Amino acid sequence: MYGNDKFGWTYALLAGAVALSGCTSLFQGKQYLFPRPDEPSATVRLKYESGTNLDAMTFNESGCYAGFTPLPYTDGFIEAQVAVGKKLVLTYRQVVAGSMCQIPFSFTPQEGATYTLKSGSWSESKTGILPIFTSDQYYCGLGVVKKVGTQESVEPIQQLRIKTGFACLRFVK
Repeated sequence: MYGNDKFGWTYALLAGAVALSGCTSLFQGKQYLFPRPDEPSATVRLKYESGTNLDAMTFNESGCYAGFTPLPYTDGFIEAQVAVGKKLVLTYRQVVAGSMCQIPFSFTPQEGATYTLKSGSWSESKTGILPIFTSDQYYCGLGVVKKVGTQESVEPIQQLRIKTGFACLRFVK
């Protein structure tokens, strides 16, 4: 039965299937560790729109980028329980009609709080050297509303940029 497979295609297909079945960390690097149900947590949520992703970034002990984990999508929201008391780095990404908005940002979640992300985009016309040469500049933004019990407030976030270095990517203010 197995003697006809001279080139090992069966084993290669089996190895490929095992590598790709649930092992997303193979491509996404170090995965974010979501809190267990018995651990303190906060909730991060974003209303899902087509082309929208929200990823939790991970870092190694040197502070270099190590990977990302897409937050799960359920019932019209991207929503997940996240660890509290330490800096959380997220990247919001939305692609619409070939344009991409990407905003890496961070904040420190508080136990029991729900953080609802609000996104938006707008454009402004910019006049060129001559008035007949105008172009539209497109912008996107993100805000976070924190809710603890019945109290709501705007959560200050730190928008980040990526600083490249030899064999190390860092997210900095």
